[in-house]
Amino acid sequence: MELARLPSASLLPGRLSNEELFWHWRRSLVPFFDCIPVREHGTPWQPLESRQYHLGDFVFVDARFPGQRFVRDADWNRRHDDADHVLLQVFLAGRNSGTNGGTGFVQEPDGVYAVNLGYETEAETAGADTLSLVLPRDWLAEHLPALRDARGPVLPKGSMAARLFTDFALSLRRSLPQATIADAPVVSKSLVGLLGSLLAHQDPVATDAQRGAILALRRYVDDHLGDPDLGADRLCEQFRMSRATLFRLFRDHGGVRTYIQQRRLMACFRAIGSPRHAGRRIYDIALDFGFANQSHLSTLFRRHFGMSPSEVREAAGRRRADGVGAAALAEASGLPDVEIMRRWALELGGSDQPVAGAAGPGRGLPA
Repeated sequence: MELARLPSASLLPGRLSNEELFWHWRRSLVPFFDCIPVREHGTPWQPLESRQYHLGDFVFVDARFPGQRFVRDADWNRRHDDADHVLLQVFLAGRNSGTNGGTGFVQEPDGVYAVNLGYETEAETAGADTLSLVLPRDWLAEHLPALRDARGPVLPKGSMAARLFTDFALSLRRSLPQATIADAPVVSKSLVGLLGSLLAHQDPVATDAQRGAILALRRYVDDHLGDPDLGADRLCEQFRMSRATLFRLFRDHGGVRTYIQQRRLMACFRAIGSPRHAGRRIYDIALDFGFANQSHLSTLFRRHFGMSPSEVREAAGRRRADGVGAAALAEASGLPDVEIMRRWALELGGSDQPVAGAAGPGRGLPA
């Protein structure tokens, strides 16, 4: 019995007028962007073609299109927040320039780029020939977490890594029209293996796009603060990253171990001062965030916040009695966490002077 082909959809010239074809294509892109034609006077209209293949885990898009302006503003993002995927793109011809999450980017042939739909986007594209992977954020979090927050160049233009991935994308263009549903898991595993290997051999601090790696690492740390095995080895294994690359990423944060300890301390500070945990023992709260030694925790608290854990709890109780909750003390929007914690410590302690040993803005770690 012949196996079923991969689910696919196409918009091709010849069957519809250019205007009708564009109208249908624009509708197909509504979850991602609003797109507006851009046509310089005197330039011929480039025919539009689009083929999509659904491989279960992700969608592959093979598209050629005339000049467009793509917009995903705050309102579009709110209305289509269920499609905040990451587009991993190869430009075979044409050029795209704009901003993604406030960061400027230019997409050209010989590079591999990410457009992150979790952020506002505005870009203008000359007539282009592109191959795109539409990668769901949750799937990336599980299989390629370094790409979950990527935007901009992912593999440097002209690099061997970019050429290898482009060849892979071109092989999908050739092969998917004949592929069956049974082939989808093989393609998915090949994609994960190839990208994981290519990313592991890149230096994420060398390109703007790879700041997504540090964002993903930091999110992973925050989600696993209670894991006693959280450390450099676990992060290298989870993100398929060398220790040298990991240490370079955390160099400006005082190192991997220091960063994890800072995040644990700040999370523990919040919990101890929260009314939700007022009835719990400080030792039990400390265990939630990977601190097994209460004496060591007290030493770290005094070093970072100028107060012991019990003093934090007592001060928080006094402030609540005065009608000021911890949330009211957190109205320092946009400040690094360490600076917020420093201000909380000052408020809770009722002091107008800087707390000795508290981390100031120069030592603060971004949220």
